[in-house]
Amino acid sequence: MIIRKSYISYIFQGFKQNRLGTTLKYPVRYIGTLMGYKLDKSLSGPIQGTLCLTYNCNLRCEMCDLPLRHLDFEKNTNKKALTLKDYQKVIDDFAAIGTSGLALSGGEPMLHPDLYEIIKYARKRELVVQMTTNGWFINEETVLKLFEAGLNTISISLDGASAQTHNKIRRNEKSFEKATNAISLIHKLRKIEKNSIKLNISSTLGKNNYREAIQLVELSKNLGADYIGFMPVHAIAPDFDTHDYANLDSTDISELISTVDQLISLKKKDHFIETSFEYLSMFKDFYQNKKLPIPCMAGFTTLIVDCYGEVFPCFSFYEMKKSWGNIEKHNGLKSFWNSGELNIERVKIKTCRECFWNCQVETNLLYKPFI
Repeated sequence: MIIRKSYISYIFQGFKQNRLGTTLKYPVRYIGTLMGYKLDKSLSGPIQGTLCLTYNCNLRCEMCDLPLRHLDFEKNTNKKALTLKDYQKVIDDFAAIGTSGLALSGGEPMLHPDLYEIIKYARKRELVVQMTTNGWFINEETVLKLFEAGLNTISISLDGASAQTHNKIRRNEKSFEKATNAISLIHKLRKIEKNSIKLNISSTLGKNNYREAIQLVELSKNLGADYIGFMPVHAIAPDFDTHDYANLDSTDISELISTVDQLISLKKKDHFIETSFEYLSMFKDFYQNKKLPIPCMAGFTTLIVDCYGEVFPCFSFYEMKKSWGNIEKHNGLKSFWNSGELNIERVKIKTCRECFWNCQVETNLLYKPFI
């Protein structure tokens, strides 16, 4: 299966929610994005838009410098955080340009005071909404609020099958307990409330946890998740020096490739692993320090807006602080999306082969037969 399972669920959720007209627009948007890519201009909005609601986080994970940026940005009086009204306007623009799904990320998105209102508004605009969280703030009250707001998919970050491994990566001795309890609670409450929310596990795969990957699949299944998705750990954050987790020796590389083969074999049995076969196979290139073997469509299929209104084509640019500009200076996201300035940037990024980030590569694969 070349298509990531969560993307298929977008379409089915549209049918279930009696949004046949909206769902039937997906093929049109697909063609529009493809033609825009070939013509070097925007003809349709991205498949997935992302709002990074905050750089703040209660954890200090070994692969992430975003909380450090939050502290730095807080001292920068020139940075003006988006208000709820601003976010609503961005969501309006995402809907207007033809975006299918909206991801809420961070930092830790559950730290944002307007989270539930943002979800409600995005659902009102008929966007399929997904949120990634570390699970720390998941309790019965917050889960019921997420249900009420209409969240379609929740992804819990889990990077080890044991508390020792996960807590080391997340740098908090209670993180594993919080994450696993969150998964179990959501699974329990959606049954009680008859809520159709999808429950996904999101896991980075690198030097410090690859030996537990197979056990992590089984743990996720036992906790009640619908599926688990993997991506390789990227050491690209510019202000973070501890990259021991990404420095692979020959033994690591050999064993990681073997682990990937095991994950592929496991996926063939029951498809609990949502990561597509082709993307999983590309992990081998990544761990051997090879370039991405397919063209990149960042800025056509994906677009990110952070909590200060900065626009990025993909998470790699987000991590590397390579903003394409600010929506305030470009009269809003819709205007910026359709601008000649952004078309120039899109052309430049076509040659990029530096990252294997899951959301970007999986959307690229949707168009692989035609690019």
